[in-house]
Order: sequence, then structure tokens, then C-alpha cells
Amino acid sequence: MTIKEIALLAGTSRGTVDRVLNGRGKVNPELAARILEIAEREKYRPNQLAQALINSRKALRVGIVIHSVDNPFFNDVLKGIYDRGKKLYSFGLRLSVQQIKGYDPDEQLKALEKLQQEGVNGLAIMPIDCPEIKKALETLEIPIVTFNSDIDIERLAFVGCDYYNSGMMSGDLARVMLHHGGTAAVVVGNLMVRGHSERFCGFTDSLRECSNITVLGPLENQDDDAISYKIVSQLLREKQVDLLYFGAGGLKGGIQAVKESGQNIQILAVDETDLVRQYLRDGTIAATVTQQPYLQGDLSVRLLYEYLSTQKRPKQVACFTSNEIKLRHSI
Repeated sequence: MTIKEIALLAGTSRGTVDRVLNGRGKVNPELAARILEIAEREKYRPNQLAQALINSRKALRVGIVIHSVDNPFFNDVLKGIYDRGKKLYSFGLRLSVQQIKGYDPDEQLKALEKLQQEGVNGLAIMPIDCPEIKKALETLEIPIVTFNSDIDIERLAFVGCDYYNSGMMSGDLARVMLHHGGTAAVVVGNLMVRGHSERFCGFTDSLRECSNITVLGPLENQDDDAISYKIVSQLLREKQVDLLYFGAGGLKGGIQAVKESGQNIQILAVDETDLVRQYLRDGTIAATVTQQPYLQGDLSVRLLYEYLSTQKRPKQVACFTSNEIKLRHSI
């Protein structure tokens, strides 16, 4: 694929294509986006020596803040991030990824400060929903995409699932599983992660009309297996539970506690990690609600790059990924 061929497909001149691919001059945002889409689709590769020179002067650096350490769900999110970064590397994109364990606002603030010092041109962040983070993000004068979880700031886009709907879907499953009534307990990661709190709200709202079902929780495990084991063990020593809904990570530790309790408890989960698939196959959990993690990483980087390079905004701010129920025989 040559610049001339891209120009023919885009219905424009070779000079315009050259300006878009090399980041020179102003081009109509829609036309520029079309040119980039064609170049990517057709696997266009510019002269590497010339492109290296261009990139050294015109590189766009995107910062990523993600709470992925010891949380296998984010493996696919990171794969989406890095794959998109590789596709756009020859067009001048550079990634700076800050990975964090747990949900400590101070750790997220440190990551933001480091990215500011690096001079990033845009930010994709899984924000902790608290005043300190909100204030820090509002002071940034760069485009921001929130992904996986959201916060009330002016941002280019949010990329992630509709967490309230995800919780409602899990609640609907619980209604069927507990059709004779019972007690359902909810375990989430951290209520300062908006997605976790919205899942809990959706779950409880779905069951609100079921007078024969009691909901306990939410219990917070910080997406950590050791904490999950501890809080679920304590819960099962104190309460009779018929169903456990894990609305975030920490599934392995929580299920270990269930098995050691000897109680016959039905279990619902979220996402589709290797561990979740294993538990579905062996019948440990009944169902899970997934949310397209790879797309969350890929699309977040793509939207930022398109805006930084062409000023093209997404058609909508809320870019929802699909919620899908997976059962034992649908994985």
C-alpha cells in the first residue's frame, strides 16, 4: 500500500495523505480520520528511516493509569492497550503505562504526577472516584479518557461497560437461582471505584421487589484474594448465605473460603478470566457477566490518538462495551 493508493481510496490528494500521516498542517478531521483508518486497515508502513526522524520530533505520548497489579482481569485490557500502541507506533504514538495494585488514592496521585513530569499529551485512566482524584484530573489541561470506571469530570470519553446494567443482569440471575427465596451476599473490590458501586446498586435494585430475598453487603475485598478469603470466611461464620455475588476481583480467595465452610452456596461472578472459565467448567460458579476488556484498552488509546492527531471527537461520550452472560456451556 502506497500513499498514492491511500489517496485514491480516501478520495483526496497525495499531499493531504502525506500531511495526515506525518502530522503536518491542518486537515479536515473527518478526512484525516478516514485516511488513518485506511492506512491501518491496509497495514500501510512508511519508510522506517524517514518515519523515525518524524517520530522523534512529532511523537504523541499517551499516559495510562490502570489498577492491574495482581488482578488478572486487566491482562486483556493491557493487551488491548499495547496492541493499539503497536499499531500506531509508526504514526508517532508513544505509551507510558503506570500499573498500580489496589485502590489507594495516594498511589494514583503519584502515578498522575509522574505522567505529568513526562509531559504526556493525553491520559487514559481508570479513576478512583474520590474528591482528591477529581480535583487532580480537573487541573490537567490535556484530553482525558476514563476507562473501566468513571468519574464526574469533563472528559473526552468513557470506555467501559454499563455497570448498573451488569449488576441488574446478575440480580436477574439471582432471582431465578433463589426462586424459593434466601439470602444473597455481595462482594466488590472498592466502593470508590464507581463501577463496583454501580454493580451493587444494580444488583440490589433488581431484587428490590423480591420480598423473600435478603441482600447482605457490600463487602469490600480490594480485588485481593487474601482479603476476600478473610471477609468471606467471617461472613459465613456469622450468617447463613444461599448465594454469593462477586462483583469484582478476589474470586479465588472468596471461593476458597466457601469451600472450607462446607456450605452449599451458589456463586455468581463477573468477567471471563482463565480462573472464571475454570470455575464455570467445573460447576463452582453458575454464571458470569463479561464486559469486553480487550476493547476497553484498545478503544481508549485509539480515541485519544484520533483526538490528539486530528481533533476528532467520539460520536458519543459514553462508549459502552457489551455485557454478556456466560454459562458453563457458552465458554
